[in-house]
Amino acid sequence: MSNKRQASPKSISAAKRDANWLYQISNHQDAQALSSLFEVYGPKLKGWLMARGVGSGTAEDIVQDVMIKVWTRGSSFDPEKASFATWVYRMTRNRWIDHKRKHGRMDVRDPELMKIIADDEVPSAEVNFMASENSDNLKNEISRLNNNQQVVIKMAFMEFKTHKEISEELGIPIGTIKTRVRSAIQALRRNMSKGGF
Repeated sequence: MSNKRQASPKSISAAKRDANWLYQISNHQDAQALSSLFEVYGPKLKGWLMARGVGSGTAEDIVQDVMIKVWTRGSSFDPEKASFATWVYRMTRNRWIDHKRKHGRMDVRDPELMKIIADDEVPSAEVNFMASENSDNLKNEISRLNNNQQVVIKMAFMEFKTHKEISEELGIPIGTIKTRVRSAIQALRRNMSKGGF
């Protein structure tokens, strides 16, 4: 009897394992592969949602919706752009935001929500500033920014788009987007402190 051991599933990288399951789902409608993905990611996604105040039943519904998207849109996943984990968490985040919008529970000044929306790319001091300001005063001051600054601020904090999504939509490098967001927030802070807000 050979002492040679077969490679265990744990020795296969998670990224390769996930990509293989997704390939089976996309190309062979493999329900077992979907079930395997669900076993690994279902509890993690549910936990992520519940940590953000989502009830157990609603979290389960959102995760099920996401897994249906994995089944129907698996072919749109591009492993060159992101890992499956990143992709599925992004879908979960987007579905959670949609749920909050639909049920009128979206607070654009919620720092936790804003950090998630911005992919933690906005320094926390800037997030806290945006969160702490009176929304009417803030909207008024945003209207006084230059056009480039207005566009990125509205997309990031009112349309809930990430820097990457804004970059792709506008066709502008992500570094430029980050610079514009930072400069816009700095201008808002200066103008609002001058106005005594």
